[in-house]
Amino acid sequence: MVSTKHLRFLGNLTVVMLLAFTVACGPSLTLTDVDYSQPMESVASPDQNGMVNYIGTGISFDVTPLNVKERGEGAALPEKVRIIRNRDGYYFVTAPGYRNVYVFTPEERALKMEERIRVSDAGLANPAFNQQGTHIQLIDGNTELRLSKSGIVN
Repeated sequence: MVSTKHLRFLGNLTVVMLLAFTVACGPSLTLTDVDYSQPMESVASPDQNGMVNYIGTGISFDVTPLNVKERGEGAALPEKVRIIRNRDGYYFVTAPGYRNVYVFTPEERALKMEERIRVSDAGLANPAFNQQGTHIQLIDGNTELRLSKSGIVN
């Protein structure tokens, strides 16, 4: 005959074994050497509420807080917003009239500003981004700059 003391012990042992098995077989897979870069920039127009939706990359965000930071409260939204993602997964964002390129890192349902790179004192006229492997190229008229997540690269 099996006593309740033995049943409790067997029950506890079963729970411990299941926990050990679950922990040992948990999600521990890591894929490395991932390249998040977009080969071409995305150009999107904000709607009347400031939402930028670019179906090609699936990104959608409200540009209004960025526009307030760049131009001040109540300023008109840019007609076009330029977005590109480097191979490390950072988003570079700017627009005509902006003096800066903003670098964001993706978070859960958010883009967190990592860096603000001053690229023009007068404001960009017609900016364009290109993917250049180790950096992002910003072209505006005759000006060409190489950008990293930290700033302008020489």
